[in-house]
Amino acid sequence: MKLENKTAVVIGASGGIGSVISRRLIDNNSEVIAVGRNKDKLSELNTKYIVCDVSISEQIDNLVSQIVKEHKNIDLLIHSAGVAKYGNIDSLSDEDIVEAFSVNVKSAFRIIRGLLPLMEISENSLVINIGSGAGKIPMRGRSLYCSTKYALRGMSMSLSEEFSGRDPNFVHIALGSTLTDFGPMSLEEKKERANNGSAYFPVELVADEVLKIVENDDMRKPEVVLYPSDYGLGSWKKP
Repeated sequence: MKLENKTAVVIGASGGIGSVISRRLIDNNSEVIAVGRNKDKLSELNTKYIVCDVSISEQIDNLVSQIVKEHKNIDLLIHSAGVAKYGNIDSLSDEDIVEAFSVNVKSAFRIIRGLLPLMEISENSLVINIGSGAGKIPMRGRSLYCSTKYALRGMSMSLSEEFSGRDPNFVHIALGSTLTDFGPMSLEEKKERANNGSAYFPVELVADEVLKIVENDDMRKPEVVLYPSDYGLGSWKKP
């Protein structure tokens, strides 16, 4: 897909990965609709933006309605919104469970479903769901987070089967640790660990790899695994 003059929706655009991907798309002359919770960060992108908390169903309804009203087609949908809820099962509240599944899974289902008519119109359209290695590797103390990432992975790869041979295409990215403030550790703590040999992706490298998938049709596989050790970053080894 050539990026120039394509219409792209980026969910989670006020976060670390989503914001950099949005900037890359803007730099390549795509029309970007940036979606996120933080109005100030969205406004810094200098593109069309919609403030939306994807944990709230009514706001998703309004988001979809606005996009459908204002656009005839969507070429690219990137879902990078996520919330990290870590802890042993006996420490998790009902609210934690609802929020984690609402943001990490339910929002993706509902936004994809809502924008599907606009994506079916576009030739060679693409949905990229940015997941996690936690959707492939079970981890103690992260049962809730892993559950949501396994669910997102299953959704995306099943939709790839469901839409085989027609638009849109679906790609799930199983992403390893990245230098953002996402999760229980701060960005500074992650940088310190990276300096001591732990493997983390620079967020710019992640954005570059995502754009490669968008631009190269032969890279559109149901799942693309991006682990930092495969790129020679740090000492962490892929299981």
